Amino acid sequence: MLQLLSEGIIEIKVNGEKRRTLVRPADTLLFALRERLGLTGAKPGCENGDCGACTVLVDGWPIKSCLMLAVEAVGHECLVPY
Repeated sequence: MLQLLSEGIIEIKVNGEKRRTLVRPADTLLFALRERLGLTGAKPGCENGDCGACTVLVDGWPIKSCLMLAVEAVGHECLVPY
């Protein structure tokens, strides 16, 4: 697993395309997708994992992106709705 101690650039595969973005260690996958990459298909709802509005597929599994750190997505494929 990638260890990020300060702000850094990560590369994740999103919708079949490798994307690079600058993140902080505490940034959620939802924040990275929406604010850094401009992919707004996953929506912020409750921000604590109850509503499911932020759900994306990571390696084919539904994941609530508000609960997953962006650095945890490195090496995985994310499918984000448009």
